[in-house]
Amino acid sequence: MNLLFYVVPIFVALILLEVLAAKLMRRDVYRIHDAVTSMNVGIMSEVVRSTVKLLTVVIYAIVASKLGAFTWDVKNPWVWILAFFMYDFGYYWAHRAGHEVSLLWGAHVVHHNSEEFNLSTALRQSSTNTIFYWVFYAPMALVGIPVQVFVITAFASAVYQFWVHTQLIDRMGWMEKIFTTPSNHRVHHGKNEYCLDHNYGGTLIIWDRMFGTYAREREDEPVIYGTITPVNSWNPVWTNFVHYVSIVRNAFHFGGWKNKLQSVFAPPGWTPQGMLPHPAVDLRKFQTTCGPWQRAYCVLGCGVVYVLAMHWLAVANTLSVPERVTYGLVNVLATLGLSGLMSHQRLGVPLELARVVVVFGALAANFWFAPIAPAFQALAVLCLAVSAFLLYKVHVEQRQGSQSAGGDGGEVTGVPA
Repeated sequence: MNLLFYVVPIFVALILLEVLAAKLMRRDVYRIHDAVTSMNVGIMSEVVRSTVKLLTVVIYAIVASKLGAFTWDVKNPWVWILAFFMYDFGYYWAHRAGHEVSLLWGAHVVHHNSEEFNLSTALRQSSTNTIFYWVFYAPMALVGIPVQVFVITAFASAVYQFWVHTQLIDRMGWMEKIFTTPSNHRVHHGKNEYCLDHNYGGTLIIWDRMFGTYAREREDEPVIYGTITPVNSWNPVWTNFVHYVSIVRNAFHFGGWKNKLQSVFAPPGWTPQGMLPHPAVDLRKFQTTCGPWQRAYCVLGCGVVYVLAMHWLAVANTLSVPERVTYGLVNVLATLGLSGLMSHQRLGVPLELARVVVVFGALAANFWFAPIAPAFQALAVLCLAVSAFLLYKVHVEQRQGSQSAGGDGGEVTGVPA
């Protein structure tokens, strides 16, 4: 079973604790649309990347067994120590390349386009970076690091990086010089000029100090989160592919093959006339109106999508390939339904109602990818009824809001950064 099945519930519990702690500390670090989008992006990422990750692990195992220079004993602690440093070093360069090569930035930018910084942001992972980043870990296979050591080391690194996505922990003394900490990682997520292209470390910050990419968080200039070019969307598919679209547009627009290739492999912001200057930081954030009924539905909908995703993780290996892909698409469509609702799309409510009727109807009728217990069938009927009621209330709420505001949809607001 996917190891994430065991840790994601802990992550979600910690997110809820952070929400509570932030309220008690009177810190405004969460917005519901942004947090739901981060969850949606994470769910889509795991659905899409699971097959690719499995393929890369298989390739790694073949390379390590056929071309590995040494044979290692997994019981030897030095193997694990070597794997830790090799993986973290490879992660530094993979992460750095993800910021300094436009094509790879397209595979990483989704993690940065949140304009908030909290534990839910850690779940906002790319659906495409696995396609590229395995190259940076190939040296581990070539020296023969066993595949099980590689997988566990990579998993431990990912788990470590979850907790550093918080604003509620201040600087941590001597740890700032060795490890990636919340303070160090806040800088990495900033769009202030001093933050850009700094603090790439996964577990260790020493690589940034060694290669000149370290920056300290400034007390006199608070970090402003997000990307220089904001995505201004709650859509998890669009946020994953927006920069690729930009690359294609630039490749067609720029004249000459050299410029076209540069638009793919040069740093983000490159033009034939040189790098674009760093603009003044915009303190406004993208936001769409969210009344109490929509807020209630977002909480319910996100919870249901999370449960479906966890069930998918639990049973995916027992399903046929068509069933696995179909079930995965059900989860992706669920995230798109929520994003359409939050974006006030004209057909957002009807399409979301159609989706919940189909999904919960299939669950209630036990017409699903794996058998459903009677108690869960009854719960599906209840969820269908509650969802339909909330969606009706959301429809009325959005219609009234649209009439009073003279329009609908998203806008960049003056929400303080």
